[in-house]
Amino acid sequence: MRGNRARSGRTTWRIGRPFGVLALVVGCAVVADRAGAQAPTSVEVTAAKQETPATATREALPTFAAPPEVLEETGAGEAGRREESAGPAPVRAAPAPSESKLESAWRAPASSLEERVERTRRASLETGAWSFDPVARVIQAGGVKGTRLDAALAAVELAPDLPSAHMQLAHALWLEGDSPMATLRAVVAALQSIARHLEASLWFGGSGLFLLAVGLIGGGLLCILLAAIPALPHAAHDLGHLVSRSTPHFARAAALAALLLVPLAFGEGILGLAACLLGIAAVYGSRAQRIALALAAAGIALGAHPVARYSGVALGALSEDPVASAAHAISHGVATPMTIARLESAGDDPLALRGLAIDARRRGNLGEADGFYQRLLAAGEQDIALLNNAANVRLELGHMESAINLYDRAVRQAEDPVVLFNMAQAYGRAFQVEDLNSTLARAQNAGGDQVAKITALQGTDTIGFVVDYPIPRSLFYERTLAAQPGSELAAGLRRPFAPGHIGGDPVWMAGVLAATLLVGGWLGSRVEPSRSCVRCGGRICSRCEERGTAGELCDGCNKLFYQPEHSDRMLRIERVNELRIREQRVERLRALLAVVVPGAAGLLARRPIAAWLGATGFVLAAAAVVWRWGVVPDPLVAGTAAPTVFLGVAVVLGLVHATVVATSLGAARRSA
Repeated sequence: MRGNRARSGRTTWRIGRPFGVLALVVGCAVVADRAGAQAPTSVEVTAAKQETPATATREALPTFAAPPEVLEETGAGEAGRREESAGPAPVRAAPAPSESKLESAWRAPASSLEERVERTRRASLETGAWSFDPVARVIQAGGVKGTRLDAALAAVELAPDLPSAHMQLAHALWLEGDSPMATLRAVVAALQSIARHLEASLWFGGSGLFLLAVGLIGGGLLCILLAAIPALPHAAHDLGHLVSRSTPHFARAAALAALLLVPLAFGEGILGLAACLLGIAAVYGSRAQRIALALAAAGIALGAHPVARYSGVALGALSEDPVASAAHAISHGVATPMTIARLESAGDDPLALRGLAIDARRRGNLGEADGFYQRLLAAGEQDIALLNNAANVRLELGHMESAINLYDRAVRQAEDPVVLFNMAQAYGRAFQVEDLNSTLARAQNAGGDQVAKITALQGTDTIGFVVDYPIPRSLFYERTLAAQPGSELAAGLRRPFAPGHIGGDPVWMAGVLAATLLVGGWLGSRVEPSRSCVRCGGRICSRCEERGTAGELCDGCNKLFYQPEHSDRMLRIERVNELRIREQRVERLRALLAVVVPGAAGLLARRPIAAWLGATGFVLAAAAVVWRWGVVPDPLVAGTAAPTVFLGVAVVLGLVHATVVATSLGAARRSA
């Protein structure tokens, strides 16, 4: 099975061995050995409820296991029987279903693994299982004979939409040591397959949204904290003027601390404290800082509610919808009594009828499958996949005219190569040679490569092979977007920092943060808060000293630099030297803070928006490292593609953060 792929890999290796380093950077070889590693702690409230089609796949592994002779040698057959006997009882008693074409194709004797894979691939395309995940997982687990590379190639051939299969192939190619470019291509194929696999796209999308929510919340809180810390001493000083000018400094600081702790006392948690700090930063900040603070507050509100909720929607879409979960399992070749019972109990649900029709066709019950498809057509379902599959069943039943009519309705929507190929088969059975040739030509023009692959699988059976479509992913996405789960995951994300009433209600959270920001900005523009002298760092307060408070310099520095005639020359030189030494010390401290504290570089360079971006990017990168194996356990779809994707995102964000720090430090030096 290695064929031309292995030979081309050896040629590429002889041309340029350094490409192996590139594949290593991608990370496929480094993380592939950890495919069986335990995922880190996930969001418990969602993980506890996560029941995806992978669960059904594990239940069905004895049905789709390796052929009997292999199972007996490896001992997997007895283990599978024990697992099956320990599984849950069916919902209702039902006669044992007949064996499907998929089971027959995989379990029938074969002279080689290549023959078995080709036969099973043909049966899977014929019955709508374009990505036959259960058998691919059995192969990945070592359920067949052959080398590691042969098994990986077989898994990819049977499940081309399964990211974990491509990553295992990349690992096998890497261990071969002579095809680094083939390894890289396998990694790229794994990343591309994520969008084609429903469960993988939902899992990656939900995990990515969760990481984004963490980044927005953590980055916003960090940005507010960085903006408020320099203002706290001035806020404590100005607060004392509301009581008496003679109020000691420790009393002023204690009064400010008591005010900041009030939201904590009322159970609003870190969010309440952040709202107080947001108000202080708005009072003492510049206009640019207030814009950055508005972005930080908006990021917190968005991350805590809509982003976190949609993350929960994606992660719980299939587990919260038993019909969608069962239909998706059927579409990928899994048919357990539980999945069939779920679909049968769903009534006229279009997704359930599609799943039952696919299963009936696989088991040879063409009349039953045709009945399901006719019910769907009568209900107004008109997508290409439904019309094609219904036409295939009608063709198998011998209704040529009806089948061709359905094919024609499908190709009127789009020149689909698969439908045109099937339509050509119908014309061939009807001995309409001219229509056969013209339809094949249209199929070649619409998708020559796809038609060539189908024709290769067709072999010598020129009239008995048609291709079914799986259930369209768009139908599952529509149900996902219309679903309402996700609140539990969002609540679990908010609970550590916003356990109170403000954090639980999106309107309240947005309103409180917006009102705090507006009131703080209004106060900052109406009153003259105290500030620090840019030269000596001393406090400038118009209520304590009326002179020398108009600019950024205190009265002493103003006289020192702009009124030298009022000071002794020697004392002036000594004072200037002291300030120069202080400025160098402060500059070193700022450089250290800019490197160590995320977001500090932009703030010190007077680029507050860059500070918010830096803080958010750093938190997001850290979250990607922490949850590199996913937020909830991998439902047997991602494999080592998960750390490859998330660690890759972390590396990119780390490089962006380093660039922001470097440019901010450069801007700070130029403005000094």
